[in-house]
Order: sequence, then C-alpha cells, then structure tokens
Amino acid sequence: MNSKKRFHIVVIKTDGIGDAILASPFLFELRKKFKDAFITGILSPAGKEVLDLLNIFDDIKIFDPQWLKYKKVFFIKRWLSAMQLLLLVNKLKPDIAIAMRWQDRLTSFVLSLCNATRKIGYDVGGMGFGIDIKVPLQSGIPAVIKNLNLLSYIIPNKKLKIKLGISIDIKSTNNIRKLLKKYKIKKYIVVHPISGHISKDWGIENYKNLIELIAKKYKVIVIGGPQDKEAELLNGKNILNLTGKLSIKETAVLIKFSSFVIGNDSAAVHIASVFNKKSLTLFSGTADPLEWKAWNKNNYVMIKNVKCAVCGLSFCNQREHYCMNFTVQEVYKKFLSLYK
Repeated sequence: MNSKKRFHIVVIKTDGIGDAILASPFLFELRKKFKDAFITGILSPAGKEVLDLLNIFDDIKIFDPQWLKYKKVFFIKRWLSAMQLLLLVNKLKPDIAIAMRWQDRLTSFVLSLCNATRKIGYDVGGMGFGIDIKVPLQSGIPAVIKNLNLLSYIIPNKKLKIKLGISIDIKSTNNIRKLLKKYKIKKYIVVHPISGHISKDWGIENYKNLIELIAKKYKVIVIGGPQDKEAELLNGKNILNLTGKLSIKETAVLIKFSSFVIGNDSAAVHIASVFNKKSLTLFSGTADPLEWKAWNKNNYVMIKNVKCAVCGLSFCNQREHYCMNFTVQEVYKKFLSLYK
C-alpha cells in the first residue's frame, strides 16, 4: 500500500545494535497503537539488521550518520551528513517525525528543520527549536523506559508492554546449526571482548587470560566484528574464534543457543537480554548502568565506583583506566558463581 494514502510516521533511530534492541519495545508498541499507519524507519546499517524482520516497519531507509562515528569526523563532513538526513526526511513528508536520540545536537537540529506536520523528540543543546513536542531530558532512567516515554506524548494514559526484539531468519539459524555441528559443540560460553568504544573495553590481554581459564572447563566461542582485529588473536584449546565471520543475525542465533554471555557494555549482552540468557557485563564508568545496562533480570553487572564515573568519554583521560580495573580472578569467580 502506498504511504501517501495512509497516515505516515517516520522514526529516526540511527544508532548501533544495542541501542536498536533497547528501542524495540517502543517500536513494537508504536506499531500496535498505529496498526493502519505507514511507518518508515530511518535506521543505521546495524539497526536495520536488528529490526528489519520484526513486522514493525512498512519501509526502511538506511542512513549512516557521520557525526555518530567513534572516530572523530571532520566538522564539515558531520554537518553535510546531517543535511543529507534532513533531505531524506523531507522527501518522505511525514505526518509525524520522531527522533529517538537524546545524546546529540545534530539529530535535534534535523528534526527541528524537517517538514513533518508534527515533530517529537529532544531539545539537545538548544537545537530543538523547531520541535513541537519537546520530551524532557531525564537522567538515571533505563533507556527502555525513556524510549517508551516518547509514546506517552503521542498516546497518553496507555499501558505499555516491554518486549525486546531482534531479527533472526531461517538462513542464519541453519548456518549456526551447521557450524555448531561441524565443530561438535553443544554447550558453550560466548565472549565479546571489544565494544568499538575504547573507554568501555576491559582490554584484550585481560580477556585472553579470562578465556583461557574458562576454556579449561567449558567451550568458549569468541565473537566480534570484522574491524576487531585484536580479538582474532584469542585462540587456544577449547576456544573457537568467530571474530569477523558472522552476520548480526547469525550472531543473534549463536547467542540464542548459548548458555552464557560475557562482554563489555556492548551488543552481545543486549542480544542476550532478548533471549533471557544469563550474561555478565563488565561495565565501564563511561555511561550510567541505570540507563544502559541490558534489560534482563539475568544480566549481571560488574562495576567499579570511581569518582570520574559517567564521564561520557570515548577515550579514558585518567592515568589508569580505573573504572575497568577488574582482575581476571575477580571476573572468573563472578562467572563461576553465576554459571550454574
């Protein structure tokens, strides 16, 4: 059905895997409340892989915002990217545009200038001057709840259900079944050692020592993206390294079939939460765990209470990475206490 004949909602959610998962409860409820609307998702490439098969969107536009890169991008390139997003939204001519990010000014700026009849989002750094419904910025609230609160500004006084989701398909499921059969693996621990955000990482040497301890008793599968070259070095007896070899959907299936997940504040523990898998997050002081820890009663967090916590930095500016100063033995003992 043509979007022009239906009420058109555009949702801008251009973050990574974990953020897309934390947004999924809002998106499920949006679809439920607007059954007859045409909903377009403007998603990052990773976000598209997470959300495309959940029967939420009628159409998906892939957009890779340059201003959200971990590595610093030149000022003009960031603004040109924002203008490209604005042109994309304006081409869609939505009745409602919803921008879900509260962490950057450019997303607010794009929402302010777009041609949507109604605009809902956050006024970050004064850039939300053109937003019709400015959602208050709140700290210390889980991201899942914060996302759902957006819907209360569209449909007030409605009970909302929290349901996480990630897309998997038959092809990915079969691929993982074949892989596990090939290596004769039935029960295994998934370890995701690199987050893509240096200030969130425990360090590859620490993970190497931890994995070697775990592998004395249990099968370990190491995962990561194609850019995570350091993780490719984590090998040994009882260790299968699949870094850079799996798609996002295959990674989701692998975690679904796993018995435990260990990682930093990153994608793997959030995927585990979708399937209610036990997981252990080594949480850095970069972000607030009240907001960003995986939404799952089976997710356990290790965290150091340090003065510089919730710094929001991509790179630690302290003499030592105090917030990630866990010993290998500490983490191993915590894992053993949880893995039952």
